[in-house]
Amino acid sequence: MKAILMVLSILVAGPLWAQASRENNVIRLNQGSAPGSGGSQTSIVGLEAYREVIETGKYLIGSGDVFLVYVSGIDQPYLSEVLAEGGLFVPRVGVIAIGGLRLAAARKKITARFREAVKVGEIDFELSRPRKFPVPVVGLVTAPGVKLATGVERISQILAKAGGLEASASSRNIRLIKTSQLDPGQKVAIEREIATGSLGNLQDFSVARADLELYRITGESHYNPFVEDGDVILVSPQIGQVGALGAVQRPDFYEFVPGDRLRDLLLLSLGAAPNYDASNVLLFRYEQDHITRNSRRVDIAAALAGEGDANFLLHPDDWLNVRAIPGFHAESQVRVVGEVQYPGYYVVGKEGVKLRAIIEQAGGFTENASLAEGRVVRQKFISGEQAADPEYERLRFVPVPDRTELDNQYFIMKSREKQGQLSVDLVELFKKGNEAHNIRLLPGDVIAVPTLQQTVTVSGAVVRPGAVSFKETHTVWDYIDRSGGLGWRASQDVLVIKALSGEKKHAKDVSQVQPGDRIWIREEPERNYWTIFTQSMGVVGQVATVVLLFVSITK
Repeated sequence: MKAILMVLSILVAGPLWAQASRENNVIRLNQGSAPGSGGSQTSIVGLEAYREVIETGKYLIGSGDVFLVYVSGIDQPYLSEVLAEGGLFVPRVGVIAIGGLRLAAARKKITARFREAVKVGEIDFELSRPRKFPVPVVGLVTAPGVKLATGVERISQILAKAGGLEASASSRNIRLIKTSQLDPGQKVAIEREIATGSLGNLQDFSVARADLELYRITGESHYNPFVEDGDVILVSPQIGQVGALGAVQRPDFYEFVPGDRLRDLLLLSLGAAPNYDASNVLLFRYEQDHITRNSRRVDIAAALAGEGDANFLLHPDDWLNVRAIPGFHAESQVRVVGEVQYPGYYVVGKEGVKLRAIIEQAGGFTENASLAEGRVVRQKFISGEQAADPEYERLRFVPVPDRTELDNQYFIMKSREKQGQLSVDLVELFKKGNEAHNIRLLPGDVIAVPTLQQTVTVSGAVVRPGAVSFKETHTVWDYIDRSGGLGWRASQDVLVIKALSGEKKHAKDVSQVQPGDRIWIREEPERNYWTIFTQSMGVVGQVATVVLLFVSITK
């Protein structure tokens, strides 16, 4: 209702605007203003709008358009504005009626009139500043109403001024009603439908449709036309969806518009992917009972070529299922990273290849390779559903006091587990020749060979915590001595955290320290002896009370 009231108010105010416009033009023409001498700032016209609207001569001229007019024999060009009645003042000629004409037709008319009035001389004129005119925006937009626009703005720009589309609004079935092409009876009917909110009945009056989705994909101008004076933008709700699934470039569900064909859906999904199977493309469709669903094979290539039978009309809730070629460009490589001569990717077949063979292809290990820390990871065990352990996820949120001993052991086990890591010892294989560790690698596997650290980290309650150079003959206590010895608050609880497994062991249980291991000397806990004394006395007092009570009862 607000939209129609605003439209009517604009129509009522038209004569007043016309009078003011004419006075402004007279003053400007009498002063003979030159370009840039005053007035409002010239509108910026983008290259796209210039090529499609101005250069082609399709621009619709109306009251308020400002032209730069140059006539030979006059020192400076004139800025001349189209009058309220559609006339344009031209020096030496007078007022020429060009309102309602396209720019190309107006150019021809002015040139012809000039040659009739002035036998000698030339005239040149260009559109200097496009006028602004009201465009009603009705339907599912955030702020419907009348918005000011110019003839070099697209529908999408006017919708942005209206706050954009609502969530349920159609972005592919936006109607542009050309009221300038309607008779008075049709205009009255449009006003009545807008006032009653019967937007669906306005579809019959539309002469253009904007499809912003296809415009974003193709960039074709006719999907997002430029507005003109007298246009009304109608934004309707969505009426359904169609889906493009499987081996397409952009699988998704898209808004359905009556008249959509298979080619339109392929455009929305950016076409088939390189791995699509042309012999296995199906369309799922509901029957007329809206319950039964069937499938039919379709020919994508023929649909894109526009062949009539293949490029059929779509129905709401149609699904295009494009199957992929099985095994298309399947993963067929392993990766070697770290301390090898030629790290990178190596091709393997489906049957796999032995670990030793891949290391030989990589040129062998460097002198800084830490074989003891080397590992082989099977990536397919890390990603996907195999990586999720429901029991471990459950225990993460169970408080420690509420867990059973079995729960704690399971949680510790899973915490130490390195997903996807295969049980391989590179030292056993390449130093000792144990072929039991020469496992078969599969596509997607990763071999990681870290740099040999040659240090052991000593942390905790020592004088100088830090990294100590590794020596095979050193024991745990040798490394502690190299770190300055135990600190004054050091406890006798010395742990060794193994670099390979992350396992914590007591120092007495470690026969040999390996490079990368961490020695952790725990501190003695702080004790408040006064608190201990008072708590002990409290317990003794309670026990004494119980004993005295028992003795008094038994007497």
